[in-house]
Amino acid sequence: MEQRTVVRCAEGHLFSTSTFPLQNLGPGRLGPGRLVRCPRCGRLRSSVPADVQELSGGQLARAMRLEAAEFLA
Repeated sequence: MEQRTVVRCAEGHLFSTSTFPLQNLGPGRLGPGRLVRCPRCGRLRSSVPADVQELSGGQLARAMRLEAAEFLA
């Protein structure tokens, strides 16, 4: 089963992705953000993993339905 990460772009949009590039390197090495094309606004945005503990059930469900198409960095 594919693992997905819920992320938040710089504009505040929530969406999910099947992988989050370089997440195993940790925030201390490269910082927490990655450039991802946001499926809500269609623009390349800095995105960070969202704290799913702070999301409502509705927000989490909507984020899981919106998936990022590709990563650039």
